[in-house]
Amino acid sequence: DSSTSRGLGDVYKRQQYMFGLSILKSFTPYFRKHVLTTLNSHDLLFINTFIIFLIVFVFFLYKLLFDKSKPLIETFKNYKSLSFSQLGALFVMALLAVSSSIFIYEFDKNYNTPLINSMFMRTASTISLILVGIFMFEEKYSWKQILGVFLTIFGVYFISQK
Repeated sequence: DSSTSRGLGDVYKRQQYMFGLSILKSFTPYFRKHVLTTLNSHDLLFINTFIIFLIVFVFFLYKLLFDKSKPLIETFKNYKSLSFSQLGALFVMALLAVSSSIFIYEFDKNYNTPLINSMFMRTASTISLILVGIFMFEEKYSWKQILGVFLTIFGVYFISQK
């Protein structure tokens, strides 16, 4: 069936994109470390946020001027329909993004181990997500998945030892 083979091709293509993005994203700690030799972590946070703002603004202008498939007014209507708790969640996500960025920048500036810092952050993120899933959403995990989490923890511990 051609639709099945085409569907598999799309899956492989997405996996290739994800793999490529993962490789590029893995350079981020080294770029941060390189920039932090000149800037302090607060300066990096400000200039990085400003550059992100410029990129988002250009994307906004593109959507406004050229993308007629979804009018911008519909997007604003969606924003207006957010509940108070959803707005609170957005505020908390923004607060966590800023505070975690400062923490990561300080960590990368003061400790000369971007690889271990990055691995620790990914491991801590995965473990936190699993714990939130178990305790807040009552998700069930198999013993193999739990064993994988413990192996990850021990792996990061062993790599961080000299």
